[in-house]
Amino acid sequence: MVKDLKKFVNFSNILADEARLISLKYFKRKIRVKNKKKNDFDPVTVADIKIQKKLNRLILKYFPDHSIIGEEETHIKNSAYEWCIDPIDGTKSFIQGMPLWGTLISLSKKGNIILGLADIPVLDERYIGYGKKSYKIINGKKTKLKIRNNKKISDSILNTTSPYLFANKNDQSSFERLSKRVKLTRLGGDCYSYCLLADGHVDIVVESGLNPWDIRALEPIIINAGGILKTWDNKKILNGGRIIACSNKKIFNICRIILDKKNPSKNKSKMG
Repeated sequence: MVKDLKKFVNFSNILADEARLISLKYFKRKIRVKNKKKNDFDPVTVADIKIQKKLNRLILKYFPDHSIIGEEETHIKNSAYEWCIDPIDGTKSFIQGMPLWGTLISLSKKGNIILGLADIPVLDERYIGYGKKSYKIINGKKTKLKIRNNKKISDSILNTTSPYLFANKNDQSSFERLSKRVKLTRLGGDCYSYCLLADGHVDIVVESGLNPWDIRALEPIIINAGGILKTWDNKKILNGGRIIACSNKKIFNICRIILDKKNPSKNKSKMG
């Protein structure tokens, strides 16, 4: 298993390299943007589609029996292994020329995420988690990731991509309630916010309405750096949904209490 996992890690780096070549070719260029939704704005570009098709071709070539779940194209097979690809996580940032979008690649075995990679091409940063390892690669240098050891909600830094992207008004209100309890709230990070948490710069990331390809790759990166990544209901994040990423269990438990729409006042005395 260890040998196979190392093989998958090497292959995921090849996939990320190929994705980078395509995404950077189109970044800050005049490209056509299509909308995937009728009543909302969910953009897709030629870069998203070309990356998805390229990575799918490579996976099906070298691992033809593996399943692939992708934002732009999916191939389901009867396999213990399932790749999950978000060609460009943060397409809205991509089309605006913002640099914090990334490519997310993960591999699950029998429903357990065994490998996650988040590549941030414009910043030349790559975050990888597997086994018990979590590290970043910047300018070819590998550095171990470790969460920040903050135990107080009042000293915490909270990130989310946008309060307008929450699945509903209740979730948005819950986030705003949490935002009032922390030291600092920052918006607009896409997948990079989770990488910053694993690297000790952020304490909490909260979002809702996520798909599997939005979040799976980030689980091994955060958990192996010492953090927690679960749903608001304290469940596994395999299928996406409402997500809390935290630097430790104490902060996670406090966040769950605050995000609960009932928000019992009797629990406030327990919070830092």
